Amino acid sequence: MSFTEKIDVLDLLINILREHEEKLDTLVDRLEVVSKTIQHDPTLRKTLLEYEGGEAASEEMAGVSSILVVDDDKNLANTFKLILQSVGFQVDTAATGLQALYKSNSIKYDLVILDMNLPDMLGDEVAEKLKEQDENVNIIMITGYSSFKDSLDMNDLGIDEVLMKPVPPEDLVKITKKALLAREQ
Repeated sequence: MSFTEKIDVLDLLINILREHEEKLDTLVDRLEVVSKTIQHDPTLRKTLLEYEGGEAASEEMAGVSSILVVDDDKNLANTFKLILQSVGFQVDTAATGLQALYKSNSIKYDLVILDMNLPDMLGDEVAEKLKEQDENVNIIMITGYSSFKDSLDMNDLGIDEVLMKPVPPEDLVKITKKALLAREQ
């Protein structure tokens, strides 16, 4: 394959990726509208909670005030937000460690879902600072690197769980509920 042909192939791939990114952004926007509609309509919210697990799920969700998702990948953070909002959680996002620390200064989060590799600092540093602000905050660390997962001392940092990317939606919901339920006990 000649150099010109390789450039043409790369251009084609880049255009395809851009189209998919635009479609994903549109889908995220639409899902956010649906999620907000469900959150603001008590009947829809109750129906969704009943669908997700009956009265037990409703009781389980009653004490949850909010979750912070910290990841520099905007699409991943928004996807996590939509998934968690769809089951009744209040979710906020942050793209950097500093943004997460700033937000957690003004809002008390019950749970922080934190990426290990952020553009301004490592997730374990952010976890340490979050625990200094509020020792009761639950933290779920997510990473795409198994070496981080193996080297992380969860007990020293007060981390409840470490998840490897990609995180299936059902696992995200299950582990989030588990971490919040453990907090109440």
